[in-house]
Amino acid sequence: MTEFEGFDDYAREYDPEARARALQSLLIEEGLLATDTVDEVIATYEHEIGPLNGARVVARAWTDDEFRERLLADGTGAIEEMDVDVDTETMEVEFVENDDDTHNLVVCTLCSCYPWAVLGLPPTWYKTPEYRSRAVRDPRGLLREEFDLDLAEDVEIQVFDSTSELRYAVLPQRPPGTENHSEEELVELVSRDSMIGVDRLAGGAAAADGGRAAERDRLADLAPEDRPTFEAPWQARAFALAVALTEDTPWERFQRRLVSEVDEDAAPDPEAAYYRQWLRALERFVVEGGLLDADAVLDRVAEFHAGDRTAHEFVDGDPHGHADHSHDHAH
Repeated sequence: MTEFEGFDDYAREYDPEARARALQSLLIEEGLLATDTVDEVIATYEHEIGPLNGARVVARAWTDDEFRERLLADGTGAIEEMDVDVDTETMEVEFVENDDDTHNLVVCTLCSCYPWAVLGLPPTWYKTPEYRSRAVRDPRGLLREEFDLDLAEDVEIQVFDSTSELRYAVLPQRPPGTENHSEEELVELVSRDSMIGVDRLAGGAAAADGGRAAERDRLADLAPEDRPTFEAPWQARAFALAVALTEDTPWERFQRRLVSEVDEDAAPDPEAAYYRQWLRALERFVVEGGLLDADAVLDRVAEFHAGDRTAHEFVDGDPHGHADHSHDHAH
């Protein structure tokens, strides 16, 4: 079967952990993924790819005018000069520069396209419908009310909408009083939020109050910046499966399904819904794309849900993952 019949009932009946484990189990069984692929993807995005890469790029641009010119002319090429790996077959990265008269803000109105290579995983608020819509409709109000960034009225705000092919990042202004800082010291001053455009880094001459914008994620009722990107193992598992499966496949094929799920799901809690939408898109991606049979997925989900299989099989290759292995090694 190449499509899910009664998909909504299936999604309600089975918990997302069982559904994500089932996909991983079958993809390994079919030889489409290696056993340790998921852990490797998660580890890469949590520890090797992150805002530090972007901070290094920004600090270099502040201290090297020629590099800055190359960065603004060819963001992807300049980033690669610093040994930051960008998958140029699927995306380009473009930096846009703040100045005294202009402030840039990055958003993805379709889903959550983000310059992963330089900023790591997107924060929770970046993926919410509230941020994605208000960034375009009322960027000044969004910055002032949700991020404590009150820009002077004569500062123009430019909004850049990232796509799967082109991801934007902001080159913030160098903070005043840092003329004698080394490049390494400047790296410490660059926040992830400043490279998205919701922080002004001490404001320069353009902040209305001349002060430093808040460095916390502050979209209404969302938690602070130190909140984990993944709140449950299944979310990390679903994310990593999609990334691994699109290594040799255009990302747009998965993105189309994700956009469709986001558009169709009028969830009361958009933040909590995001990875649920991601998982539903992933299930449709593997079934409708012919990678897995829908009946096989349903059967395997039922096995995990009942406890007949466990995540143990992802650790040591045990094809049965017997239920007596009660410790979940998922990371």
